[in-house]
Amino acid sequence: MPPKSLCNLSQTAGTNHSGAVPGVWDRDFLPASDGTTAELVIRCVIPSLYLFIITVGLLGNIMLVKIFITNSAMRSVPNIFISSLAAGDVLLLLTCVPVDASRYFFDEWMFGKVGCKLIPVIQLTSVGVSVFTLTALSADRYRAIVNPMDIQTSEAVLWTCVKAVGIWVVSVLLAVPEAVFSEVASIDSLGNGSFTACIPYPQTDELHPKIHSVLIFLVYFVIPLAIISVYYYHIAKTLIKSAHNLPGEYNEHTKKQ
Repeated sequence: MPPKSLCNLSQTAGTNHSGAVPGVWDRDFLPASDGTTAELVIRCVIPSLYLFIITVGLLGNIMLVKIFITNSAMRSVPNIFISSLAAGDVLLLLTCVPVDASRYFFDEWMFGKVGCKLIPVIQLTSVGVSVFTLTALSADRYRAIVNPMDIQTSEAVLWTCVKAVGIWVVSVLLAVPEAVFSEVASIDSLGNGSFTACIPYPQTDELHPKIHSVLIFLVYFVIPLAIISVYYYHIAKTLIKSAHNLPGEYNEHTKKQ
C-alpha cells in the first residue's frame, strides 16, 4: 500500500472521496511519497526542530514555574498570570508539538480513539489559557498604571489567583466540545489510498466545520485581540497624558528626548 499523508497540502483540484467526512477533499492530500531526497530531509530536519523547540520550551517554562513556586518574593500579581501562561505553554509543548511532529513519521492517526478525544481538548485548553491569560494580563497592566497602589495588596494577589484558576476552568469548558464531536474516521483519497485521521465533526454536514472554524477564530483571536487593543490604547493614552502633566524642567527634558 502506498504511503498516506495527512499533513501535506496539495494545490490541485479534486473531488470529495471522504465518505462521511464532509469538507475533506482529495486536493487536501499530496500524492503518494516517492522517497525523494527532499522528503527525507523534511522527515529528519523538521522533527529535529520540533525536538529543539520542545526541549528549550520545557526547560524555560518549567524553570519559570519552579521559581514562582519556591520564591515567595516572586508571587506578585503579574507573575501569577505569567506562571499560569507558562503552565499553559508546557501543556501545549507536551501535546500539540509532539502530535504535529509525529505526522512526519507516521502516515495515519496513531493515538487511537481516546487520543482523538483527549488530545484536541488538551491542545485547545492550552491555547485558551495562553490567549485568555494574555487578555487578563493586559487588564492588569492597565490597572497597575491607573491605580499602582492597589496592585500588590494581599487581596489583589488572592483575586488574581482566583482569576487564573477561572481562566483554566473556562478554557477546559470551551474545549469540551472537541472531545464530544472529534472522531477517528477512515478517509479514501485518490492517490493516497485509505487511512484514518482524527477529524472534528466527521459525521455532520459541511456547515458544522465552517461554524466551528469561525467560532474558534472569534473566541480565540478576534475578541481577545479587540480587548487587548482597547486596554493598551488606554495605557498609551494614560502614559501620554501623564507625560504632558510632568512639572516644568523635567517635562521639557522629556519632550526634548
